[in-house]
Amino acid sequence: MSENPGPPFPPYNTPEQPPKKKGFSFRVQMILFAASLVVAIGGFGVIITLNNIAGPEKQAKTLAVGDCVVLTGSGEEADAVKTPCDSPQAPYTVALAGVDKGDWSCNDRFYKYAVPTPLRGEGVGLCLAINAQVGLCFDDIESKTPPPLKDCGSARLKVSEVFPRTSVEESLCADDSAEVISYVGDGTSNFKSATICFVTP
Repeated sequence: MSENPGPPFPPYNTPEQPPKKKGFSFRVQMILFAASLVVAIGGFGVIITLNNIAGPEKQAKTLAVGDCVVLTGSGEEADAVKTPCDSPQAPYTVALAGVDKGDWSCNDRFYKYAVPTPLRGEGVGLCLAINAQVGLCFDDIESKTPPPLKDCGSARLKVSEVFPRTSVEESLCADDSAEVISYVGDGTSNFKSATICFVTP
């Protein structure tokens, strides 16, 4: 007797799965992440670097009252560089240092030196005095800007004497002095009082 297995089972139809979306592999994702991280860090570094070197005040911003300086370059490359006060090439000393917001000014007999920092909107402001050193020669010490050193063979004025004080009771300079500058220190900073006598070379 043959067994009748019954009607065959209907075929089982598996529904079609939607095709998987192809995406970046894990390795590609990691490469893209690392690249974006490098770009972000690089951009941050550029901003910091530009902020630090913005404008020409690379060394001027480190100066303090009492430092002696020389001026280097001109225009956008101008800078004030600290120099030993006994150097024959150091014509100025810092009497006042601060922040220039476009309105920096100095009192009479001091020379204005303002260095912009364009990315920060403010700059370095200095008031410079003649470095009280016998033998330095200049032409125009009456200017508002720092007078350049001149060769004594063609200069109009030469520092002949320097006194570490000022006096309203007597003239410290000789009668034949062509010009006299007196600076009064406030006693609390490294900028000291001085009387500087000039003669014609």
